[in-house]
Amino acid sequence: MKNLTLNYTAIGSLPISESSAPLDACKIVFENFDSIPFWAQLPNYSHNEDMVFQFSENMPGFTVEEGKMLFKTDTVEFSEQIEEFYFDWENIVNSESLSECEEILDKYALTEERSSTFKLFLENLKGKNYKYAKGTITGAFTTSTTMCGEDERCAYYDEILRDIIVKSLALKALWQIKEIKKVSPATTPIIFMDEPSVSQLGSSAFLTVNDDEILDMFNEIATLIKKFGGLAGIHCCGKSNWEIPINAKCDILNFDAYLYTQSMAIYHEKISKFLDEGGFLAFGIVPTFDDKLIQELTEEDLLEKFEQSVECFVKKGISKEKILKQCFITPACGCGSLTLDGALAVIRHTKNLSKNLKEKYKEIL
Repeated sequence: MKNLTLNYTAIGSLPISESSAPLDACKIVFENFDSIPFWAQLPNYSHNEDMVFQFSENMPGFTVEEGKMLFKTDTVEFSEQIEEFYFDWENIVNSESLSECEEILDKYALTEERSSTFKLFLENLKGKNYKYAKGTITGAFTTSTTMCGEDERCAYYDEILRDIIVKSLALKALWQIKEIKKVSPATTPIIFMDEPSVSQLGSSAFLTVNDDEILDMFNEIATLIKKFGGLAGIHCCGKSNWEIPINAKCDILNFDAYLYTQSMAIYHEKISKFLDEGGFLAFGIVPTFDDKLIQELTEEDLLEKFEQSVECFVKKGISKEKILKQCFITPACGCGSLTLDGALAVIRHTKNLSKNLKEKYKEIL
């Protein structure tokens, strides 16, 4: 993972809606992210690319009624689907390699209907020998607290539905790994689990959730990503209870370092252990919540902000050299809610900060 040091990538969404959006998005990605390209999510181009719905294909029992994403389980069709689903699951996870179960895994592909850019992303990866390429899934906790059962309660509270969601998302992650490795065998796929809902843990909405259950959800997916040759990352963009993500079996923790470093540094003992075990911190240091602010920021502002963020951990006893060697740079969140000019400014800032940090710290890297 040392090639990640002070490198950079993005979270995923871009605010493009024109008919040429998929091509435009890929052009932006591959012109600017020469170390860790990613496939872009385009929710303004298609509602099918909304972050939860995008990964719902082929979940047994899943449907949409009156705008609500829910599961219908009291049907013969569901019984047939669930039997096939678990049969496929056992075949895939017990395989030695994803190429062994390619035909089965392709049933759980991320289709062009749900991602207009993934096929183009693969075409651009082919033959380029990137060290890393970034894929994504919406995290299982966020997904299971957005979808519902027929009783309109969160799917999270139904053990069967929760398991379907976890395993379905894991299959989406494994399919991405398979496809990336197929076109670029030397590339290591990084799969981020995007978990915005983790920031709401402890609020009245989630008083009855079980921390161990959430950790199990993260671990099941992360373990499989790593088993089949990927790196597992988790992205939380708010003031989260980081104890659960830190304890998950992930390689990368991606946090909003522009706004929430101090709340992250509360967990310094666990973060120190995470770094000692080889984990990486992804500093989401470039803000994505305010177009005007983004346009006004300078390279010097962001360099100072990064230094302040690192110092929060140093004051807690974590070596600055260790942090620098085991971190890379991202925006704080996706850019889907910004203007295109704002998104391009975020990309420019992210790229330039990485370049400036590599130059500043080249003696110790």
